[in-house]
Amino acid sequence: MKRVLKILLDIGIYVAIAIGLVWGLPKGLSWALATPYPMATITSGSMWPMLKEGDLILIQSIPKEAIKTGDVVVWRNPKGFTIHRVVKLNENTLVTRGDANFKDDEPVAYADVIGRTVMLGKKPFRIPYVGLISIAANKYGR
Repeated sequence: MKRVLKILLDIGIYVAIAIGLVWGLPKGLSWALATPYPMATITSGSMWPMLKEGDLILIQSIPKEAIKTGDVVVWRNPKGFTIHRVVKLNENTLVTRGDANFKDDEPVAYADVIGRTVMLGKKPFRIPYVGLISIAANKYGR
């Protein structure tokens, strides 16, 4: 009987840890980075070689005044989110382009900017391959 209780307790602890990671980690990051979208997956090669498909990145909130040319920002569009580098700042909009793209994106309103990638030194902080889980879930979950 004691053995069964120990096994059930161990299972309960592992389930609590899993729930804490799946629910608590995004909530904690959202609070720490001051954005409702603290993580994103790179789903294309447009930012290659700096960011690769399947990378998971962290996003931090940034005020309009702090955005600079060269920052990698995340912005909302009708299809979801785009993660590209700022190439030009205007009064009411900014222009971005993927590092591997040949042409600029359409101007983006500052209100559509979710945030900037969290930097580790001079490079965006990224966790390789972890985003492949999200890509697979979206592809096969439809």
